[in-house]
Amino acid sequence: MNTPQKQFALNHGAATKAVSCLLLAASTLAAAATDWPQYRGPTHDGISTDRIQKQWATGSPGFLLWRNNSLTNGFSSFAVSQGRAFTLMSRNLGGMKEVCVALDAATGTQLWATPIDNATYDVGGDEGLSGSYYTGGDGPRSTPAVQAGRVFALSAHLHLLCLNATNGSVMWSNNLVTQLGASEPDPGWQNGASPRVDDDLIFVNLNSSYSGLTLVALRTTNGATAWSSQSEKLMQTTPVVATLYGVRQVLFTTATGVVSVNRNTGAFLWRHPYAFSPYPTAMGASPVVYSNLVFYAAGYGRGSAVVRINLTGNTWTTTNLWYKSTPALNYRSIWMTPVVHNGYLYGQFGDKNFVTAPLNCIEMETGVVKWSTNNFGQGGTILVDNNLLTLTEIGHLVLSQPNPEGYTELARYQAFTFTSSAPGKCWNAPAVADGRIYARGTRGGMAIDVSVPPLKMLTPQPMAGNRLQLWVGTTTGGAIATNRLAKMEIRATTNPALTLGNWTKLTNSLVLVGGQVRVDNVDSGPTRYFIATEQP
Repeated sequence: MNTPQKQFALNHGAATKAVSCLLLAASTLAAAATDWPQYRGPTHDGISTDRIQKQWATGSPGFLLWRNNSLTNGFSSFAVSQGRAFTLMSRNLGGMKEVCVALDAATGTQLWATPIDNATYDVGGDEGLSGSYYTGGDGPRSTPAVQAGRVFALSAHLHLLCLNATNGSVMWSNNLVTQLGASEPDPGWQNGASPRVDDDLIFVNLNSSYSGLTLVALRTTNGATAWSSQSEKLMQTTPVVATLYGVRQVLFTTATGVVSVNRNTGAFLWRHPYAFSPYPTAMGASPVVYSNLVFYAAGYGRGSAVVRINLTGNTWTTTNLWYKSTPALNYRSIWMTPVVHNGYLYGQFGDKNFVTAPLNCIEMETGVVKWSTNNFGQGGTILVDNNLLTLTEIGHLVLSQPNPEGYTELARYQAFTFTSSAPGKCWNAPAVADGRIYARGTRGGMAIDVSVPPLKMLTPQPMAGNRLQLWVGTTTGGAIATNRLAKMEIRATTNPALTLGNWTKLTNSLVLVGGQVRVDNVDSGPTRYFIATEQP
């Protein structure tokens, strides 16, 4: 919880005998807004601490920030940092090219676009369902990452570039195929992994290499190899960085199993072979770590499993807790990585059932499906402000509660409209930064503003008998949502140097009137300070 931001206003009460001097303050107690600098968020766990509104006024001015229909072709999501949004797409530039695009995050206006590779794909995202609305739009599968004014983009053909975030110029380039002997994954879907940036390192799987070691860390400063380890076949999954038993490590889901190496040195820690065989045709879902449990999943007739990781002395061991492949709608996942909350997995599951794929809640330790709700499709789910945010395959943004007792929908917005004459699909997860939701489909990109405006104490009104009527609004002038009232408090003190916990909570009723909060019959005192607070 942050220290309250205080804004003071002085009111010399010449108009009444009740007020000789009054100081007012306003504050919202909430987690600070954050960037979304890479695939699946700041720590690649699909979790955002941003506060967002749970009731969406979808038709109100300012709700839809922007829509950019030029962002076609591709399954890249957004990375958002320092007022810019970055994504990959394919464009015809005298030949199809993969392009990294930077947008103004507030307006969707393109700032720059830098080609990074040829846009050629053997099989994959353009196959869809014949005769449906969901065909076409093939393009990059990877999402860029941004750090300290640099953008890292990894192409379908394993070309890694570092671009200047301000103007898109190439700062360094590392063709992993020609420089390190990398090769694309079988059987021809090309690379689907995003660059996983963790402080000074970028983690990738080369699939093959001149040295024979394929799990690699590259330096963010120049793309040089920091370490290489193991010999593992590449899947389309993005590596995950996690801390288990105090050891910082990188988890790779490879062709044959989950492999973990030391984050700093690449030293081998542990391996767990998949419960299914043979190895997956393709695998796009990243592993999910919760406590000492690791979840992994695949499609194409496979399923999902959870492994318990143990460390005794210096010896790592793994134990399979459960593996399930049927029913397919509940346990198989081609690329949709679930999010974990309080020991339960929430996400979209399905095996080429496309738009009918369900949103499921699965108890992580047991594999029990607590509930399943159909027709979410193979998009993506993240956790924002302790609520689930899902982008469905047909372009709906849906907010729901992470409750194992049942599915409860809070809000829904049709972000994209696909038709037979304008087919498209969303095969990725949304991004959240500064209370704004960013989404991509194969026919464009868009952003909506669901941020919670901070509270602001307004000018008080005098009442009879040394009493005041206090008013609270928002810094933007927008209405206070009804669901915020229960978490609001008015506190008072005669000594503003006291910590907020020592201010007195008023027992006066808070009433919502015309989008503002009114508090009647407040004792003004000779000199008294007031503050409006809101719990997260």
